[in-house]
Amino acid sequence: MIRVTFAAVLGLLLLIGTTSVSAQEGGRHEVLRASDGFPIHITYYPFQESKESPGAVASNAPVVILLPGDRETRLLWDKSSAPRDQEPFPILLQKRGYAVLTVDLRKHGESVVNADVRIQANDYSAMALLDMVAVKEFIFAEHQAQRLNMAKTAIVGSETGAVVGAAFTEYDWSRPPYDDAPLPIERTPRGRDVKTLILVSPESSAGRLKVSSVLRPLRNVNLAFQVIVGADDKADKRQATSIFDAFAPPSKEAENPRVALFKPEIKDRGIAMFRQKLPYAYAFKFLEDTLKSLDIPWQDRRSRLER
Repeated sequence: MIRVTFAAVLGLLLLIGTTSVSAQEGGRHEVLRASDGFPIHITYYPFQESKESPGAVASNAPVVILLPGDRETRLLWDKSSAPRDQEPFPILLQKRGYAVLTVDLRKHGESVVNADVRIQANDYSAMALLDMVAVKEFIFAEHQAQRLNMAKTAIVGSETGAVVGAAFTEYDWSRPPYDDAPLPIERTPRGRDVKTLILVSPESSAGRLKVSSVLRPLRNVNLAFQVIVGADDKADKRQATSIFDAFAPPSKEAENPRVALFKPEIKDRGIAMFRQKLPYAYAFKFLEDTLKSLDIPWQDRRSRLER
């Protein structure tokens, strides 16, 4: 498990810098369609060459999907996910070589139909298996255009968005490759693209989705996993610790740099935690260490039978 020190945080903050920018700089509004026709609004921050990521190329750009919880919207990620002297989290990532999407899942933010925002139990499953699939299809199209590398994808989910993100990760890892080559190792993958999962003040369930159930199959795959929760939020801390233990029992925690439970001494929860320097810096550093550093070359993700 990653150990936290003040010196390390100070170094991270110096690395990140203190530049302020406008909230929507570098992002554009897109409307996707889930397979049932539901509109899914996103803000897309495409890879951009910048002085902060010298030598980076679009076809190698990692992807980060930022999900809000029920009491939040994607605009909180876009506008309010940073300490006062820092850039919003998606801008920070974009300027350092990532492609980023902030997502309003159905009945969140702008993703509504006929002003119906009453979330039902079944809606959470639709978020994971319909809305997130639409997001993945958008990422696939960008990947095929060599504007990012979908094999290096992370999900950062807040509160109920953490549950949806975990459920989609389990689905993504369960997808078999195309049957387009004699040997399994040569077959074109259809999933297994989510390499890093960060849960921020995670709920234990959302509708019929249970975090412990969806995490159990992921314990034996190559997935980096971080939970962030305020230590002064006692109820959340107990819940988040239980969720972390469901993925990484104590016997597997020690000295594993791809598994982290981070409990800063703050009361904030959800996206609001990113207004504090510690969660902001450590989520960024975890993505740098477990996602951006991956050596996975771009490949055509169509089945060989369709090329």
